[in-house]
Amino acid sequence: MFGYVKPFTPELRVRENELYNAVYCGLCVSMGRKTRWFSRFTLSYDAVFLALVLASLSGERFVIKPGRCAFAPFRKKPVAEECEILRFAAAVSARLTYYSVLDGIRDEKGVKRLIRRAALPFCRHMERAAEKIAPFDGEYIGSCLDKLHAAEDENSPELDLCAGYFGDVLAYCFGEGAPEGKKESAALIGGLVGRFIYAADACDDLEKDEKSGSYNPLRFGEGDRADKLRAAYGAMCVWADRAAAELLLEGSVSPESDVADNIMRLGMPDTARRVSSDRAKERTENGKRSV
Repeated sequence: MFGYVKPFTPELRVRENELYNAVYCGLCVSMGRKTRWFSRFTLSYDAVFLALVLASLSGERFVIKPGRCAFAPFRKKPVAEECEILRFAAAVSARLTYYSVLDGIRDEKGVKRLIRRAALPFCRHMERAAEKIAPFDGEYIGSCLDKLHAAEDENSPELDLCAGYFGDVLAYCFGEGAPEGKKESAALIGGLVGRFIYAADACDDLEKDEKSGSYNPLRFGEGDRADKLRAAYGAMCVWADRAAAELLLEGSVSPESDVADNIMRLGMPDTARRVSSDRAKERTENGKRSV
């Protein structure tokens, strides 16, 4: 359920693109040092976005220095220096990956479930390392996920309800990492982005879930497929715009804010458009594959 919150690179300035890549690499380094080396393979755009939002709300700037990537060690590249924000983002990424694997074991079948079961011990190590960096209220997060699972078990057709439960998880994570006086704004942004991620994942997986019979809120309730996808697209755009407005109101004026704004105002709507397009119409026309 990750990877939907990323920048719209055609509209990024050169320095903004360099900053984003440097934060991405810096977070990868922090994950390797703080949440086990194998956690680097779980790095997502969403965790980079978290770091940018927290930097904007706190007024901190990332220090960029030449460094080497473990996956491309022969060429130096700009890397954000390790800091408290990157360590916190690494911890959040590790925890969310752990919950995602548990969710996959619960929902998937066959080979996919076996793969997730094999990954679970590694994810447990990541989660324990994350606890040392940023202790979270596991009971609260667990209660949010329990509510989400209960709604899914009942085949709830309410996308907003399910997305809201996942949004509550990210609202808590964003709020915990923000400085005093900015926690409410961070939680609001996190909650809206969490709703977006859940809805984007539901749209993206709709065709697959229809074939497998897996739960997806867009499979249930009244209305045809196209209407549901259009409604989901509209909701995702509204959530992204509200999150951008909150950061503009409460965030600092900085390159970090500019990149985060690009993600919310351009990148997220572009993702929403892509995942909510009715691919069934694109694939076939009058019973034939479209060209």
